[in-house]
Amino acid sequence: MYVMVERQHDRVVVPMPVILECTSGRREVRVADLSTGGCYVDSIAPVQPEEAVCLKLLLPNDSTETLYGTVVYVHHGIGFGVQFNDMSCEQQTILEQLVLLNGGKI
Repeated sequence: MYVMVERQHDRVVVPMPVILECTSGRREVRVADLSTGGCYVDSIAPVQPEEAVCLKLLLPNDSTETLYGTVVYVHHGIGFGVQFNDMSCEQQTILEQLVLLNGGKI
């Protein structure tokens, strides 16, 4: 069953690899879409709603950015939604640039 979640930010399709760290371990997964407030992760990793996760984004310029978030919903065997937590101004700017570069609006 899919859960509809009211979003505060528009998401854009930004397929990019990320390193996920969660209670079940560390693995490479893929972000399917992204906003300045969160993302959807394509992964069969066994995560639970309200679980804290760490996402290390592999950015187009070959740098990385580590973001922390909370799982807000799970589609078991498909993926899950993450809301970002406690971002710095620099991290917010990086996300805004990614959204704009991929056709989104701020």
